[in-house]
Amino acid sequence: MEVHHVAKLADLGKPGPDRPPWADLMAARHRKTPVVCGSCHADIHGKKHVPAVTE
Repeated sequence: MEVHHVAKLADLGKPGPDRPPWADLMAARHRKTPVVCGSCHADIHGKKHVPAVTE
Protein backbone atom coordinates (compact mmCIF):
# COMPACT_ATOMS: atom_id res chain seq x y z
CA MET A 1 0.00 0.00 0.00
CA GLU A 2 1.15 3.51 -0.79
CA VAL A 3 -0.14 6.98 0.07
CA HIS A 4 -0.76 9.44 -2.75
CA HIS A 5 -0.41 13.09 -1.73
CA VAL A 6 -2.54 15.77 -3.36
CA ALA A 7 -0.80 19.16 -3.15
CA LYS A 8 -3.96 21.14 -2.33
CA LEU A 9 -7.34 19.92 -1.17
CA ALA A 10 -8.88 22.57 -3.44
CA ASP A 11 -7.32 20.77 -6.43
CA LEU A 12 -9.69 17.85 -5.84
CA GLY A 13 -12.70 20.09 -6.43
CA LYS A 14 -11.67 21.23 -9.91
CA PRO A 15 -13.96 19.84 -12.61
CA GLY A 16 -12.56 18.44 -15.81
CA PRO A 17 -12.58 15.54 -18.24
CA ASP A 18 -9.50 13.96 -16.64
CA ARG A 19 -10.94 14.04 -13.12
CA PRO A 20 -10.15 10.70 -11.46
CA PRO A 21 -13.03 8.78 -9.86
CA TRP A 22 -11.43 8.88 -6.40
CA ALA A 23 -11.28 12.72 -6.39
CA ASP A 24 -14.98 13.15 -5.50
CA LEU A 25 -14.69 10.76 -2.57
CA MET A 26 -11.55 12.43 -1.22
CA ALA A 27 -13.04 15.93 -1.64
CA ALA A 28 -16.21 14.87 0.20
CA ARG A 29 -14.12 13.50 3.06
CA HIS A 30 -11.78 16.53 3.08
CA ARG A 31 -8.78 14.23 2.73
CA LYS A 32 -5.86 14.70 0.39
CA THR A 33 -3.99 11.47 1.00
CA PRO A 34 -5.75 8.40 -0.43
CA VAL A 35 -4.13 5.04 0.32
CA VAL A 36 -3.83 2.99 -2.86
CA CYS A 37 -1.99 -0.09 -4.09
CA GLY A 38 1.34 0.40 -5.87
CA SER A 39 -0.16 -0.31 -9.27
CA CYS A 40 -2.92 2.28 -8.81
CA HIS A 41 -0.41 4.82 -7.47
CA ALA A 42 1.74 4.37 -10.58
CA ASP A 43 -1.38 4.77 -12.72
CA ILE A 44 -2.27 8.04 -10.95
CA HIS A 45 1.15 9.40 -11.88
CA GLY A 46 0.95 8.01 -15.42
CA LYS A 47 3.80 5.59 -14.88
CA LYS A 48 4.16 1.88 -15.53
CA HIS A 49 3.95 -0.14 -12.33
CA VAL A 50 7.17 -1.80 -11.24
CA PRO A 51 6.67 -4.73 -8.85
CA ALA A 52 8.25 -4.36 -5.42
CA VAL A 53 11.48 -6.23 -4.79
CA THR A 54 11.10 -8.83 -2.08
CA GLU A 55 13.64 -11.11 -0.50
